Amino acid sequence: MVRGVIHIINPYDPGKFPEDISRRYGIPEAEVISLSSNENPFPPPDSVRKVYEQAYSKINLYPHPYYHDLKERISDYIGVDEELIAVGNGASELLKMMCEVNLEAFDPVTIPIPGYTLYAILAMLMDASIRFVEFPKYKIDGDEVVKNDGKLIFLCSPNNPTGNLVPEKEIRKILKETEGTVVVDEAYVEFSERSHLHLLKKYENLMLVRSFSKFFSLAGLRVGYAVGNSEIIEAIEKVRLPFNISYISAIVAKACLDSLDYFKSMRDKIIRERKRVERELSKFNDLEVYPSDSNFILVKINREENFETKFQESFERKGIILRNVTGLLGLEGIHFRITIGREDQNNKLLEVMEELFN
Repeated sequence: MVRGVIHIINPYDPGKFPEDISRRYGIPEAEVISLSSNENPFPPPDSVRKVYEQAYSKINLYPHPYYHDLKERISDYIGVDEELIAVGNGASELLKMMCEVNLEAFDPVTIPIPGYTLYAILAMLMDASIRFVEFPKYKIDGDEVVKNDGKLIFLCSPNNPTGNLVPEKEIRKILKETEGTVVVDEAYVEFSERSHLHLLKKYENLMLVRSFSKFFSLAGLRVGYAVGNSEIIEAIEKVRLPFNISYISAIVAKACLDSLDYFKSMRDKIIRERKRVERELSKFNDLEVYPSDSNFILVKINREENFETKFQESFERKGIILRNVTGLLGLEGIHFRITIGREDQNNKLLEVMEELFN
């Protein structure tokens, strides 16, 4: 009854959520610390909350179907013409539409690993031929990517789950040598402040995808945007569902763009905490800490395989959720990704680490 490819696709694994820990261990949901989904631990400012509350009076109405106001504000923010911007229900929908408008059955798609697993799922749904190219610790070699050239090439900078940036020289090399479209996922870019927006003027085969979920603290409202080639942007506008972003989501996203100083201040707090947590974790001999330019840290645990369950459950019993990425393509050994939380949350994380390793 359903398409054959559906039977071989594994559903996307979002990890565990506070509700899951509350049910299993009887810990009140409000007391669970989620360091699993790379969410911003700081909510938007009061000015954004007021806009959210005022929007309630219009939830019975559809939003404007073309989101000109939101695109205009994004255009001001990134310095790119509105005509080169498409908006979506989170970055995930933009990635999905990127596959829908570019891929025919059996088209090759190049995915460096370890990386974000959703790229492969979305490409498989289009019956694409996937070429995984492994780069230890996601140290991208542009020449190797081009050898495995695809009609679509997915890159992530900073990369999820390793946290590191793709050097611009490697991206330039790929853009210059490939005939395909290079999609750079910049969902975490504001934590590094090293975007590739300036390359759009030179390379027509570059597309950037960004999110309001991380830097702008709107994971629960689902807003993302794509920037780049006008033909692809126009195609996305053709295939996206009507009213794909709610009125509340669109107007709150605009309000966030009017509060940049606040979000930059919260970003600076997160980066200071990330550096502190990196230093503290590096003191444990059994942990290998990956350098990060994002709001999370990847760690490898140099212990026997059966330690994975003990490690995860030790945190969950204390009401702390980490993201277990052990077994992800391109990662060898036990790996956990840790979102940087507030100082008090990070202190509790470090306390459990101390109990486990000392």
